[in-house]
Amino acid sequence: MTGPDAAPPLNDDFPKGSGMDSIFAAPGPRAAEGSAVVPDGTAGLLRELTVELRAASAPIEATFLGVGDALGRSLGLLDAIGDRFRALSTLIDSEDGSRAVDMLTGVCSGTDELAGNARHTLDGLDGLEQAGTGMAGLFTSLSAIIGEITALAINAKVQSVQIRSTTDDFSVFNREIDRLHRLAEETTAKASSRLVTLRAAIATAKGSAAGFQHDNRAHLDDAGTRLRRSLDALVARRAAVREAACRFADRVGEIGRRIARCISDLQVGDVTSQRLAHIGDALEVLRILTGDTDPALLRGDRRWLATLEPRRRAELLVAICELQGRQCRDANRDFAQQVGSLAANLTGLLQDAGAIADEAQRLFGSGAPSGTPSAAGRDGEAGPAFLQAVAAEVDRALQLLDRYCRADEVIRAQVVQVSDGFGAMRRDVAAIHSIDVDMRLMGLNTTLKCTRLGPAGRALGVVAQELRACSRRTEDVSEAIAQAIRSASEQAGDLDRRSADDHLAAAGLTERMTVSMDILRKLQADQERALQALIRDCATASGLLGTAMAPLGIGRRQEEFAERFAQRLALIAGSLPAAVQDAAQSADVAGDLHRLFGDTYTVDSERLIHGGIAPADGPDRNNANGAGEAGMDDFFL
Repeated sequence: MTGPDAAPPLNDDFPKGSGMDSIFAAPGPRAAEGSAVVPDGTAGLLRELTVELRAASAPIEATFLGVGDALGRSLGLLDAIGDRFRALSTLIDSEDGSRAVDMLTGVCSGTDELAGNARHTLDGLDGLEQAGTGMAGLFTSLSAIIGEITALAINAKVQSVQIRSTTDDFSVFNREIDRLHRLAEETTAKASSRLVTLRAAIATAKGSAAGFQHDNRAHLDDAGTRLRRSLDALVARRAAVREAACRFADRVGEIGRRIARCISDLQVGDVTSQRLAHIGDALEVLRILTGDTDPALLRGDRRWLATLEPRRRAELLVAICELQGRQCRDANRDFAQQVGSLAANLTGLLQDAGAIADEAQRLFGSGAPSGTPSAAGRDGEAGPAFLQAVAAEVDRALQLLDRYCRADEVIRAQVVQVSDGFGAMRRDVAAIHSIDVDMRLMGLNTTLKCTRLGPAGRALGVVAQELRACSRRTEDVSEAIAQAIRSASEQAGDLDRRSADDHLAAAGLTERMTVSMDILRKLQADQERALQALIRDCATASGLLGTAMAPLGIGRRQEEFAERFAQRLALIAGSLPAAVQDAAQSADVAGDLHRLFGDTYTVDSERLIHGGIAPADGPDRNNANGAGEAGMDDFFL
């Protein structure tokens, strides 16, 4: 073997002398069988190994102090993150959240009702238009009857002139019949003109209602659909939050278990440092055996080493090298395993922090629970925050409702105009009815007078009777018109009242939507602040945990060091004759090992390896020393 790790050349014999340095004297003639010498340079090699061991031990404490500090800070953040998650869950499921849901439920119902009433308004105007058509026919009939009255009035005037009577004067009859038929003509023409205007108003209102039905009704339906979708999403989101809050209790338990494992794993730093300190103590013994230490400076419990024969020293040196090589490998293997476990637990905590942030973003941010519509379009896609999206939908519905109210005001004004027109027509028809009464009384009076005149008044009497018959027909038609007007007025009044009720309902919906939108936006602002704080805490915790994981590569480096260290100790032991190596397994050497190290080991692994190397008296001594520590060792490792 060549290179820095090659074994020094073997000496052939132990030189004669009494000092410890004589064990490693310069090479001489080949010794007798059973003798052995330790090569030169072994003491220097042990000093190098001592330095390397200290260099390997030094980072452990600093590393685990840093890991412990980062872990402690991240655990504090994880507690705060848990509190923030619970607070976020409470926000959306709070009394204000329930109030917003209740208001939106009522708004959806009210919006549907308004949309249905818009159809009724158009149907009512259709009825009024048909009533107007019927009235137009009645007014045509009335005009025809009044035309007959006009002809009869002319004939009556002619007949009255031909009557010569000293007792009866028909000039009043002539004047009255002339006045009444002219008044009837004027009133009928006026009522007919009003009907034309009224029918035009009905047609305008119907056109407005039809336009509203085609445009604003569709928008109102769309507003209702959007509100129902937002309400469904809000209800689903609140249910998902409740479920997540229940699941979060399990996650908190898992985080607690990971934390406990991390705390347990942190103990490996102290244990490994202690085990490496034991190996360092053994290196001091090796240096004593090589004569690299002044005998006068030895501790009282180690002065017996100076009395050992050179052969026994060599045998003890081989045994110690083999023992400490195994101890070093085992200590650093345990260390690497525990560091790996710590890294896995830290990774788990890192994933927990990320999972909490992701779920919080999904529940309270732009994402949507599975099976619910997302404001962003696809689950998890970036977009406005959930409550902000719901509030935006409410705002859009509010704008559509405002459009509805403005269009409804126009229709309502036109309905009021129609209602007022029917009222004016009702007064005209009442005037016509009054004319009919006067005409009937006048005709009756004239008929009586003509009866007294005998044959001279017969012609005028016939005319008077015809006038009375026409007045009755006029009365029937005017009564039919009045009935039609009353019915139409009732319809117009119903439309007006319904429109007024809808207007009040729309105002109430506007108020509730405004309040619910304000609630949602306030909840969103509070939620956004809490969510951003939670995400920042998660990012900080992730950074701290990542920082804590970065130096854990020390486990692999320690394993590599342990392998090199054990190989160099094996080179020292292997440089001695085979007979010495075989004798190193003797009970006497085992007794010396127990005397040196049996009471110093603090973990079962050390005692187990020690017992495997030198089992003589080992079990009793190990059990006596370690029985009280097994539970602590198990807790740590």
